[in-house]
Amino acid sequence: MTGETDSLELNDRQKTRLLSLGLEPDRPVTPPDENEQRGDLLCDILRCPLPADVSEHGAVPPGVGKPCPGFRTVAGPPLGELLQDPQTEVAVLRRVKEYAKSLGCNAGSEVEKDVFLAVYFAAIAAAMVFHNELITEHFARDLTQFLDSFAQAAWMPTDLKDLFSSGQQAISNAGLEG
Repeated sequence: MTGETDSLELNDRQKTRLLSLGLEPDRPVTPPDENEQRGDLLCDILRCPLPADVSEHGAVPPGVGKPCPGFRTVAGPPLGELLQDPQTEVAVLRRVKEYAKSLGCNAGSEVEKDVFLAVYFAAIAAAMVFHNELITEHFARDLTQFLDSFAQAAWMPTDLKDLFSSGQQAISNAGLEG
């Protein structure tokens, strides 16, 4: 059973919420707080593939809210895999970054903006960690602060927390100034 639930990529708070629903089904459901909303939306987005043409978007991806496993063979791996795979090319990570940036600009809430910003910085961190390439014009000092903030976020899945921490270390190891 553990192997089956690990592939869901839920954070601890989400697992606890799901377990409490199973243990106390008659208890009134409290609406999720903003951190839970961020975690839920992020997990949904990370399960969806990068659109073939990043210029043709402006809204939340069509599969957000439900996993997209059926599209895997047609549309490619989900964003979460692209961000965690050392074989993902820098050009693809740039596309993920630009995709998240444009969706963040069109976000309808602070929760959505925060989530798309996390995906944006995860792409930057992945490029540094896996390719030792900086794909942003942000100053290194500011970048490490952003990465640290996301690495500490309660709503962030563990694998992305690790990526953000590794990104900080890669920036430090590269001796980038600014």
